[in-house]
Amino acid sequence: MDYKTLQSYIEPVIALAEDELALLLSCATKLQLKKNEQLLKQGEVCRAFYLVESGYLRTYYDRDGVAINMNFTFEGDFTANLRSYRSRQPSEMIIEAGEDSIIWIFNMREIAEQYDVYPQVSRFVRRLAITQLLASQEHSDLIKLNTPAERYRHIEKNNPQLLQRVSLSQLASYLGVTRETLSRVRAKNN
Repeated sequence: MDYKTLQSYIEPVIALAEDELALLLSCATKLQLKKNEQLLKQGEVCRAFYLVESGYLRTYYDRDGVAINMNFTFEGDFTANLRSYRSRQPSEMIIEAGEDSIIWIFNMREIAEQYDVYPQVSRFVRRLAITQLLASQEHSDLIKLNTPAERYRHIEKNNPQLLQRVSLSQLASYLGVTRETLSRVRAKNN
């Protein structure tokens, strides 16, 4: 990844100078994942945030063999398990590749060691965390305040790539409905 590509992913969060982008890149590792390969396993402590260059990541809980999907992270977006990172406790969630993917892993400890020298990078990490928390709140509100049909229409309007790239079972779990309910909702919308 070059500076311009990284900058295009970071600019929506905060403007960083070239030396600050260089710091972030120096703390990043590129990783290729196969579909269904886990990036963060249940029971591991999250020590990084992840940027999707290609493919997508699925974040979910495994409850007695049933996947409860919480988030999908597509190209140009970041994800992490903020609770695990902040508390240094093992993750209850799993983050895995939804398709063959290229991921950038940003080591938070290395970045944090530079906060005094690069305060704008510290602001970036805080804003990134806030952005993720707001997205989580939006998803929670979507589930709690809307009917299944309204949830589906929201996805159609605001995140149509979910409909194109995520399986029906995973989408149903993400929307908090059964696969059968989602099929009925889709049939009424078409």
